Amino acid sequence: MLAVGAFSGWLFPLGESARSWGVLAALVAVVLGTLLVVPTAGEIPIAQGLRAAGLGNGAVGALLIVLPAVSLASMVMVARALGWPVTLATAAVVAAGGAVAAVLLPALLLL
Repeated sequence: MLAVGAFSGWLFPLGESARSWGVLAALVAVVLGTLLVVPTAGEIPIAQGLRAAGLGNGAVGALLIVLPAVSLASMVMVARALGWPVTLATAAVVAAGGAVAAVLLPALLLL
């Protein structure tokens, strides 16, 4: 968490051009969100803050799916019991769910 805060300017360079990121922002959100450790219910304020900073709906939707589901630390902890193939498959399914959310959320908001 300290590293994310320290490098947030480079990881999340938000500003007026944040909306133009589109697919790239959603992809970065899926990958980083799958790896980051976030405390329980911590994804809501993170998503609200990033949305207020100008991050698009797709990336925010992806974060809401991937942040609470899995993290690199949790994968390391359970890999010994479940095995790396199962652990990586779980992370891949979570990332795919985040990608689907990144596509569906903006489309649903247009309805």
